[in-house]
Amino acid sequence: MLIDKKPKELLEEFLTSYNKVHNININKAIRIIKSNIDYYKGDKNKRDELVYLQEPENIWYNALEKNKIDYSVYDDHYYFTDLWACWIIYSRGYLKGIVKENSLDGNISILSLFKDITSVLDLGCGIGYTTASLKQIFSKADIYGTNIEDTKQYLFCKSMSKKYNFKIVSDISKINHCIDLVFASEYFEHIEDSLEHLQDILKNLKPKYFIIANAFNTRSVGHFIEYKYGNIKINQAKMSKLFNKILVLNEYKKIKTKLWNNRPNIYIREN
Repeated sequence: MLIDKKPKELLEEFLTSYNKVHNININKAIRIIKSNIDYYKGDKNKRDELVYLQEPENIWYNALEKNKIDYSVYDDHYYFTDLWACWIIYSRGYLKGIVKENSLDGNISILSLFKDITSVLDLGCGIGYTTASLKQIFSKADIYGTNIEDTKQYLFCKSMSKKYNFKIVSDISKINHCIDLVFASEYFEHIEDSLEHLQDILKNLKPKYFIIANAFNTRSVGHFIEYKYGNIKINQAKMSKLFNKILVLNEYKKIKTKLWNNRPNIYIREN
C-alpha cells in the first residue's frame, strides 16, 4: 500500500508523475518540500526558508486584513509542495495509525470499528494520495474526494483518480447518497463557515463514522483568523470546542484511542 512505501520512494514517483501534468523545477520542489517537512516536524528555523510558500501565505493574510478572500493562492505553482508535506507528515501517519493492530485497548485496530463500509469521502483531497490510500484500505467501497476545480492539484488529482479508481467531485452536493465514513485531515480550517459546512455534511451525507484532524488555531495558507456562523464571527481559537460540540449534539461519540494525542479524532454515530 502507499502508506507502507518509504517517503523518499514515494516522492520520486510523485514528482515524476506531477511533472508530466505540470512542468516544474524538480530540484526547487524538493528543496521546498524538505523545508516544509522539517518545519512541520518542529524546526521553526525552517520557516525562513519557505520563501516560495510565504508569498501565497502573505497574499492570503494580507487579503484577510482587508476583509477579502483570495482563493488564487490554491493555484500557486508550488502549492503542491505543502500538500505533499501534509500528506507525508499528517494524513499518511493518521492512516498508518488507524490500521495499526494495537491502536485501541485490547490490541485491536481502529480499523475494526468501521463496520460494513461501502462509501468513504476524503474532504479536501489535495493531490489524491490520501484518497488513493483510502481506496487501498477500503478496497470494496466507493471512494470520493473533494477538490477545488480549476486548480493545478485538481488536474493532477484527476489523473490519480483514474489510476487508483476513486471519484473526484468539486463539492459534497455532487454526492447524492449517504456516506459511511468521512475523512477530514486539516480540511475544515479552510472553510470560513466551517460549522455550517459540518452541519450540511451531517444533514445530507449522514456519515456513521468520522476521522478528523483539525488545526484551527494555526497559521497557514487558507486558514482563517475569524470564522463565520451566520452573522456571528468566531475567533479561530474557539473553533475546535464548538466543532466538537456540534458532533456531540448530533449524537456522535468520540472514541479514546492509543494514538499520540488521540489524533486523529474518531467519532462514531450512536443512533
